[in-house]
Amino acid sequence: MEKEALELVVVDPPGASSGCACRGAIDLELPRFAGDLEWLRWQGATVRRLDPRVHGAELSGLPAARRALDDKGLRALPMVLLNGEVVHSGSYPWRECLKAVVESGGAERRSAANGQEART
Repeated sequence: MEKEALELVVVDPPGASSGCACRGAIDLELPRFAGDLEWLRWQGATVRRLDPRVHGAELSGLPAARRALDDKGLRALPMVLLNGEVVHSGSYPWRECLKAVVESGGAERRSAANGQEART
């Protein structure tokens, strides 16, 4: 049986997705998270990052992301969507959380959505 293709979309706070230290990255989690996303790519997941200032039109095509932003505003960011559904919001998830969500195909998204307990 062939596994469903997984697409992760990360909606970063405005200006954060570059993670460039030369721009004075405010969030020290960006380099760790960028490494975790690269690891996911090596596992076969498709990963896209969106900056709301740059990709507003693309973001408007993600209803679950729009709802989260309407409900929480910028506090919803960063946000991770798996195949169009929000699986984590409000912080950059740790690799263990990303791994659990991807392995379950999003089935455990409610328990992992804001699961800071995945941190070790």
